[in-house]
Amino acid sequence: MSYKIRNSIALGVIILLVSIVGIYVTVFYQPKQIEKNTKEAQKIAAQLQDNTEQMTSIGQMQGRLRETLHRWNNRIKEISESDVSSQTYGYLSDIVGESGAQQLKMNLTLVGGRDAGTIGYNTYKINGTSEFPNILRFIWLLENGRKLYKVTNITIRSEELGGDSLEFPLIQLAYEMDLNAYYTREKNLAMSVMRPDSTPQPITANPFQPSILQKTPANVRNLVDVDKLSVKATANGKALVMTEEGKLVTLQVGDEVYLGKVTGIVPQLGAVDFTLNDGGIVTTRRKSINFEKNTKDRER
Repeated sequence: MSYKIRNSIALGVIILLVSIVGIYVTVFYQPKQIEKNTKEAQKIAAQLQDNTEQMTSIGQMQGRLRETLHRWNNRIKEISESDVSSQTYGYLSDIVGESGAQQLKMNLTLVGGRDAGTIGYNTYKINGTSEFPNILRFIWLLENGRKLYKVTNITIRSEELGGDSLEFPLIQLAYEMDLNAYYTREKNLAMSVMRPDSTPQPITANPFQPSILQKTPANVRNLVDVDKLSVKATANGKALVMTEEGKLVTLQVGDEVYLGKVTGIVPQLGAVDFTLNDGGIVTTRRKSINFEKNTKDRER
């Protein structure tokens, strides 16, 4: 066999082997590797996606943890480990003193309670009398104080106090409320907290103050009573009047009388004008010289 034929056969065998290997790699091996790599890539992508979600969840939990710790460290309420009537009465008395409502009368009665295991509360009924600003400050400090006490029900009735000893009648309120005093067996919740630095807003209105009083204010300063005087003379912006007791008094515009003031003097008519405020009812009155009576007095 010639050298040329042998080389041709060897070259053909080599080409055949290369073709077989190429076909195997192209048709079988590479597709399998591509499929394997694709699955691996998808698995890695899924893991990365899962890790991203986990990191997001971890970030959210860390945010909640920071918020919870902030709220815990800055809490303004503490729950006592136990509750007894004397303890609650002492705390309420401190609130009365802090509110400046020393005239607030308070009666405390234990009426029941509930023990839910870790946390429970005793229910008290509180009643008494005071004025509106005192009651409002007391309730505000009770709700916003450091201990967990909650008002669940409140009833207020107003009463007008007058009489001969008060120039301006007082509106006294009789109040009755139900109060829950909480306690806990969880010692961490009973840890002392910082005192709240907030204060109640100034009271600018009293919803229980009536526009018109039921009782007429008392004449505690013994001012001239318009209903019980008689005008004797008027001249030069002044008027001479006589009280029921027979006392002569000189009045001029602006002088104070019982329930009002002198608002005008009319010498030509022998009259004196008054503006009176009887517990919210404002009226104008004119008192004049009774010439007919004076004439009869002179005839006698």
